[in-house]
Amino acid sequence: MNCAHLENCLHEAREEAQTHLCAADRRASEYSALRASAVKIRSLFERLRSCVSSGGVAGFAEALRTLAQSLANSINDNEDDGTAEFCECIRVLADKVGVLSRQRAELLDRYPKVEAANEQITKELEEKKELVKSLYIKHQLEKQANKEKISFGRLEVHEIAAFVLNCAGHYEAINRQCPNYFLSAESVALFVDHLPNRPSYIIGQIVHIERQNVKPPPTSVRPEHNKGDRADLLTSDTGTSRLTLKSGSTSNPYGLPIGCEYFVVTVAMLPDTTIHSLPPS
Repeated sequence: MNCAHLENCLHEAREEAQTHLCAADRRASEYSALRASAVKIRSLFERLRSCVSSGGVAGFAEALRTLAQSLANSINDNEDDGTAEFCECIRVLADKVGVLSRQRAELLDRYPKVEAANEQITKELEEKKELVKSLYIKHQLEKQANKEKISFGRLEVHEIAAFVLNCAGHYEAINRQCPNYFLSAESVALFVDHLPNRPSYIIGQIVHIERQNVKPPPTSVRPEHNKGDRADLLTSDTGTSRLTLKSGSTSNPYGLPIGCEYFVVTVAMLPDTTIHSLPPS
């Protein structure tokens, strides 16, 4: 009995020892695989670190591309999932860094051209600004000169007109093909009241023009009071011309033929206007 029992115990011990040995061998194999994988991952990280340490953006992109290509050529079907995933990440990273590197190179290539174009546009803009400034000054000078020119045609409000004393004692405008422009009595008084003698001519800026027609003298009282001589008034109203009509009798102070059209002009004094008087008789 004791021998049989001992044999059974020995057999069980051998089986248990075999089981423990198999488990130990399996764990040793797993440890070896893990250690090999860790060593390989560490090696890959060292290679990646050397890529990162490469000088310059272009050098980093090229080193990363070379590493990805080398890993793709060296990988095999026996690699574990971790190593394969790491290699795939390196490949994707290399592609993206390559795209960014090419875009950077294109931008660096375009920058001098854009900078030169910007400088050219800035220069042209400055020239245009100077041209606009000079044209504006020229326009203002021409505008001022036109304002200061004496009008010798059909007179308009805001223009400058010259009136000379005619033989009848009236101041008549100097113009071409537009006769019968006479200076109003108010304007004459404005210019001559402070002078000992009447000036030979008067120059002023037109502020009001009254158009009239010479009518025959009335022979009888007309029953219709609303019918009478009509005069067109051309005056200045806040910088614009306004034409109005008025009713009333008009005389013939200038000795013009009946039916003749004439204009009574009111002017304002110009600054620094020199008025020449007639010599005393």
